[in-house]
This record gives sequence, structure tokens and C-alpha cells, in this order.
Amino acid sequence: MPDEASALFMAPSRPMYHREETAQDTATAVSKIPVAFDTTHCRETDAPTDRMAAYTTGRPGYAVGMIPVPRPTLPGHDTGVLALLMALFLLLTLNCRHYTTFLKTFAQDLLKVRERDNAFDDHTVSESRIIVSLVISLCVCEGVLINAAFPWITLLPDPTLFTRIVILCGVAAGYYIWQFVAYATVGYLFTQPGLSSQWMRGFNASQALLGLCLVIPTLGVLFRPEIAEVSLMLAVLLYIAARIIFICKGFKIFYHNYFSLIYFILYLCTLEIVPLLLLYRAARIISQF
Repeated sequence: MPDEASALFMAPSRPMYHREETAQDTATAVSKIPVAFDTTHCRETDAPTDRMAAYTTGRPGYAVGMIPVPRPTLPGHDTGVLALLMALFLLLTLNCRHYTTFLKTFAQDLLKVRERDNAFDDHTVSESRIIVSLVISLCVCEGVLINAAFPWITLLPDPTLFTRIVILCGVAAGYYIWQFVAYATVGYLFTQPGLSSQWMRGFNASQALLGLCLVIPTLGVLFRPEIAEVSLMLAVLLYIAARIIFICKGFKIFYHNYFSLIYFILYLCTLEIVPLLLLYRAARIISQF
């Protein structure tokens, strides 16, 4: 008896009626299982109908997948354009030695006017090479910027990006050559040889410095199309600044009295304004065909 009493008191404190209730619930649940699978309780009206079709969104997106979208190609990713830029940078690297000295010389040629050439000025072959390199850089940059500013210009039936840029670079080179010949003719006819050579060196200096400054807007147009408008505005401002500085030097050379002012105005209209208008008009006519 003491052992049985101690065993009774050592039993779990969980009440016996709870154990009986759990067993009874289990038996009731088991007895209801066959009823759930009884075919007599499966009715057609319990199934989903077409009336719910209006409330569906069709096939879910994760089952279909994402529709592929072609990746936009940047202008700077064109193979021909990249090769053109690499050739340009290689040309500048090989020829632009002692660039600080040449930049100082170009600034003097663009801003200063002397009565006669300095006998100690030494215009070497290296200076000519760097001027040619920077003028080529100017033509390439202008071709890229014109292509970005006027995409409606079509010079061929279906040109590629590289072909368009090369053609526009050729147009820019032709315009530079025309300006060089026109300025040389005007300087030869209307001023002294020394002042004419200073004017021509000022023109080359303005174009060389402009070609160096247009490299950054050109790279922005090619590799950052989202800032293309800002790059084009910067390029236009640089071009206008270079032309104004060069025109001011021409004014110092050619202006002597009020009568010479008439010739200077004619020079502005003939060589600075009309050619640009003619080029724009020609581009509009070509684009229509």
C-alpha cells in the first residue's frame, strides 16, 4: 500500500478526464473521415465556374516571364567610331610634345597683334605638326557633334553611324580649308604681309585650341547620351567664344578709321555669317532627298 500510494502521488498532475476527452475527439474525427470523401457530397455547383473569369488577370507574369527588350546601343560603342577616336588620341599623343609651350604660343598668336613679325619667332616643323593634329581633332569632334545635333541629316540612302560621322568630318575639313583659303586671300589683298601672317596664325591657333576643347563635349555625346544636350550647348559656346576672339583680332588688324569699318562689316557677312547659313540650308535640302 505505501508503494501504491507513493506511485499514485508521483503520477503526472494532468487530470484523467482530459486524457479521456482527447481519445474521444480522436475517435470522432476518425469516424468523420469517410464522409469527407463520399462522392455523394461532391456537387457540380461547388466547383468554380466561368463567372469568375471576369475577376481574373489572366496568366500570371511569373509563369510567362519577362518580354526581352533590345539593349540600347550607345554611339560610342560603335566599332568604327571607337577606332576613329583611338587613332585621334594616338595622333595627339605622338605629336603633342611640350604641349605647354605650344599652348602658350597659340594664346599669344590668338590675342596679340604686333606691327611686324618678331625676328626671334621660330615656327618649327613640330609646331606645324601639332597644329595639323589639333585641326584633325577639330574636324573629328565637329563631325561627331554635328551628327548628334542634326540626326535628320542623311547624306546616303541608309548610312551607318560610322559612315555618317566620317562624311560629316569630311564636311568640317572642307569648311576649314575653305576658311583658310578665304582668310589668306583677304589678308593678302587688304593688309600687309606681316599682319596677314599674324592673322592666319591667329586663325590656326583658334582652330587648334577649339579642337582641344571640343574633346570633352564629344566624349560626353558619345558615351553619356543623357547629357547630350548639355554637351552640345557647351560645344556651341566654345565655338562662339573662339570665333569672337578671332574676330576681335581681325578687328585690331583691319580697323584703321571709320571707312575701314564698312569693309569689316562686309567681312563679317561674307566669311562669318553667310557660309554657316549656306551650310545649314544645304543640309536641310539634302535631308529632304
